Amino acid sequence: MNTPRSRSFVADLLDEGGLAALETLERATREERAALLQARKDLARRVHAGEDLGLLPETADIRTDPDWRVAPPPADLTYRLVELATPATAEAAKAALAVGADVWVADLEDMLVPTPDRLLAAQQVIEETAATRTGDPAPGVTTLMVRPRGLHLPEAHVLVDGTPASASVVDVLCFLARSGRRLVENGSGPYLYLPKLESWQEARWWGDLLTRAEELLGLPAGCTRVSILVETVQAAYQLEEILHTLRDRVTGLTAGRWDYVFSHLRTYGHRPEHALPDVASFTMNTRFLRTYTELIVRTCHRRGVQAIGGPISLSASGPFDESVAMTHARVHRDKAREAAQGFDGAWALHPALVPVVRAPFEVRDERAGSGAQERLRHRDESQPEVVVDAHALRDVSTLPGSATLTGMRTALRSSLTYLTGWLAGEGTLTISGHIEDFGTVELARMQLWQWMLHGERFAEGPTMSVRLFDRMLEDEIALLRRRGAREDLLQHAVRLLRDSVLAEEPPPFLCTLAYEALVSLEGTAGTSAA
Repeated sequence: MNTPRSRSFVADLLDEGGLAALETLERATREERAALLQARKDLARRVHAGEDLGLLPETADIRTDPDWRVAPPPADLTYRLVELATPATAEAAKAALAVGADVWVADLEDMLVPTPDRLLAAQQVIEETAATRTGDPAPGVTTLMVRPRGLHLPEAHVLVDGTPASASVVDVLCFLARSGRRLVENGSGPYLYLPKLESWQEARWWGDLLTRAEELLGLPAGCTRVSILVETVQAAYQLEEILHTLRDRVTGLTAGRWDYVFSHLRTYGHRPEHALPDVASFTMNTRFLRTYTELIVRTCHRRGVQAIGGPISLSASGPFDESVAMTHARVHRDKAREAAQGFDGAWALHPALVPVVRAPFEVRDERAGSGAQERLRHRDESQPEVVVDAHALRDVSTLPGSATLTGMRTALRSSLTYLTGWLAGEGTLTISGHIEDFGTVELARMQLWQWMLHGERFAEGPTMSVRLFDRMLEDEIALLRRRGAREDLLQHAVRLLRDSVLAEEPPPFLCTLAYEALVSLEGTAGTSAA
């Protein structure tokens, strides 16, 4: 046991038994987690050397077996037309529960700045919400789900044997210890959204983590159910294997659309033929993204899983004027496409958009004369084998649009603005009418890096260069100074962004470096779990 330099926030969440369970769980899962993170690096090196991602020959039997299905969902996860994802804060919880979303996704990852105080408050808000949740599946009753931090993230404020614990372990153990039993007793259960999975082996790690946590905390075996965000190109080739691995727990697959584009850049960005145009220039109807979403839907239909569409990041705040009406129209079109494609529901990021997201799915179900339970029962019938078009999943050659100076400035401005705000504690920001979280920075900075690497020529004529980047960067620094940004935070943000864009090999996740900067600003390196 370490001697704490200061009191860890988990000591305010867990009793002695809970702290012991946390240490046991971290030690039991640490070695495999390290091996999985190394496997990610090894695969990235092979792809950099010319290998393409594809289906796994050794798991062909799972994909071709027509008979297996996942376990039926619990009653309060059968009706999921709208899932509202927000930071796990008291203000966001109040709005989410008042607006009538079917699911509230309390986010501990991309939307919450992971300081000890905010993580402590988030778990307390989740516990308060859990105390009021029941297993009632009726429309208007909001079901709680929690998105923990990903496999790659550490928790610097919780040391076990002198090493930072896995943020995933900390988030899951605290959630189950504080809220799991109450949710089970109320006829619901602890439900999670698993982020950033890249392989079926990672799915197995999560399954083992949950099994051990339930045993340590005395919870019913298998009570923790999960949905999976399909946010990586690696996972797209292993969807059936991931579902099979978690078949007793999994309830849904969700299209994490822009994280998926970021993953594509992170995987193939070094190849000139994979240079992307401005992200704003292409839609989900393009072949590259349509193939990805159709694969999710077909896989879900075959295996009895709910398919949930991804969020659109537009904000709808303020009085109902022409701009808000246009936002509603764009969101409605996007969700109507997903409903027609076969998705069961979709994410929303703003409470005001919940009824807009809901409408196309309700119309679809009314026309079909069926609801969620009927759709799932129908999928128990034989479904055709899912054919994975490996080439189409990585083919960006037909994406419309081009790289532009406007796109470059937008990416730079949103990244620098968000990073500065994030270091100040703001997990989500509305920038130019869009709700942005850390996924915004990851995608934008990778696109800037790719354009820099390949010396991309913009539609207006200039070529991407360090000189051009620095000139635009100075403009944005001056703008943020005029808006009153803290100089120390701004300089940290500038360094993080510039280093990641100009790096020969960009960091896989900028959030890990931003987290190190955040911890350094706090002036503490960490404490023990006790």
